Order: sequence, then C-alpha cells, then structure tokens
Amino acid sequence: MEPRFILRPAVINDIPSIMEIEQICFDLDSFSKRQFAYLISQAKGYFYVAEYQQRVGGYFSALINQRACSLRIYSIAIHPDFRGRRVGQLLIDQIIVIALKESKKIILEVNVSNFPAIYLYEKNGFKCTSVKDNYYHDGSSAYCMQRPVTE
Repeated sequence: MEPRFILRPAVINDIPSIMEIEQICFDLDSFSKRQFAYLISQAKGYFYVAEYQQRVGGYFSALINQRACSLRIYSIAIHPDFRGRRVGQLLIDQIIVIALKESKKIILEVNVSNFPAIYLYEKNGFKCTSVKDNYYHDGSSAYCMQRPVTE
C-alpha cells in the first residue's frame, strides 16, 4: 500500500525541509531561504507541500500572472526518498485544480535532461513550446512547456 500524503499550504516553519529538498534537487540553481519566505507569505500564488508522517516529501510553488491568464509552476521538487510514490502526480493534480479557478493555461520551464519530470508533464497534457538556451547555472537549456486549462 502506498503511503498517504497530506497536501497542505506551506508555512514558514516548512522552509528548512523545503530548502533541504531544493538543495538536493537543484544545487546551484536553488532558491534562498529569503526567496522561499517571500513565495510562502507574500507572492501572488500558491505554495503547497506534500507531507508524510510529518515529513515534507515534496512541494510546489505556482505564481499567477493575471495579464497572461496563466499559472506558472515556479518550482516543484520531490525528495529522492519519496520519488516513485506518485507525489509528483499529487502535486500536479493540485496545480490543475488551482488553475481551473485561476487561469487559462499552466506554464513551466524544465531542464532538457530531466526526463522523469518531462514524462510527468507530458503525461498530464503539457507540450513543449520553445527552448531557452543557457537557462540554468551550469549552462543547461530548458524546455518551456504549457498546458491549456479545460474542465
């Protein structure tokens, strides 16, 4: 039986757990504690964590762009200990629920070499719309992907 994750809005006290996941997943491209505090408490958007037995196993931050009628997945990450347990799908499902109320499309950037993430996005209706060269700290490129929001 798969572990049961609780999905809830992030709070400031989650930042140490979020930062641990961020460092593991993104290394030099990681956000700072200050950036996370802003995203959780002040940004126009949503920040959720997936928690299992009081341990944060993953999170997402999604920002609303009202002019573009879009919801941008700003950051999404799963701790390696929780990969393969449908946490990514749980987070994407919540993003889609939010987008149904907030926007006409969901957009994101993903490293061209992050095959598991690309597969998850494609499985959920995202399509590559362009490539941003030299997007990441190490010079890697990013796919720009988007998904229309329909009920």
